[in-house]
Amino acid sequence: MKTQKLSVYQKPPREGVDNLYPTSKDTFKQPSLHFLVGQRTAGKSFLASKILSQAQQDKTFDKIYMITPSFNSNVAYFGQYVNESDVFEPTKDSISRVIALVESDRDEWEQYLGEKEEYKKFLKDMKEKEHLVPDNRLLYYHDKGWLDKRRPTWKYEREEPPKSLLICDDILSSEAILKSSGLTKIATLNRHIAPLKEVHSQRSACGLGVMILSQTYRMTGGIGRCLRENVSLLTLFKNRQEKQLNAIREELANVCDLELFDKAYNFATNEKYGNLTVDFNPKCSSKVFRKNLNEVILFDALKCECKKK
Repeated sequence: MKTQKLSVYQKPPREGVDNLYPTSKDTFKQPSLHFLVGQRTAGKSFLASKILSQAQQDKTFDKIYMITPSFNSNVAYFGQYVNESDVFEPTKDSISRVIALVESDRDEWEQYLGEKEEYKKFLKDMKEKEHLVPDNRLLYYHDKGWLDKRRPTWKYEREEPPKSLLICDDILSSEAILKSSGLTKIATLNRHIAPLKEVHSQRSACGLGVMILSQTYRMTGGIGRCLRENVSLLTLFKNRQEKQLNAIREELANVCDLELFDKAYNFATNEKYGNLTVDFNPKCSSKVFRKNLNEVILFDALKCECKKK
């Protein structure tokens, strides 16, 4: 067999934006679509709270929303990370309501950027003699409080587009799944939700991280295949139902080495509360499989391809 190089299709595309939130070295990329599957009392909520604790430490999210009918039962796990006013019952419009809140935060961000530009004009005006500034402009500056040395401030700690997370828990067979108009949107476009007018910090959208806790991987009235096949992170606890495990392996076949998956799964879940996380878009190609979030399962077949600085 011979090959011949052609002088077409050689120009690389422009480097695009990744819409990623800043995260610390060994944490998962965000915003992610994270599906956690485990039977009742397996340890899903405890594991999710560990992720939230790390995110709080790293200041990964500015706002965390939750859709659940059982917040009070799990307040020990989620109460210190989620404000009760940001918790919603699983209804057909609950996901859409959260998306609308993310978009509202986006609007506030862009309004803030506009005010920053106006404030620059105000500072320039104040360098001129006051009597040269039109009265209506002075009144406007007064109403803004800028004459009293107040300046535009962003409501979150870091001056960047808002970073949000949605946690869905105990929503199987609820209207949030069966009748939601927003579920497909977060399944396919979560990193692109609330697009920005201008790129900022390598982001063209605010995005929305999503974490879904479920007692089963596949069932009627459960998480649909469209969402399952778009997850960036999959966490599995021990599953003794061979039918469910086969369903998982069937859907992973095109994106994961099943031989490595089986070895990693058996190793990670071979103890009480043990779990395996499969990272489909890892920061390092050698770190696809993790046990209990913080123990990487290394295989010779998965080489590190990180660029050396």
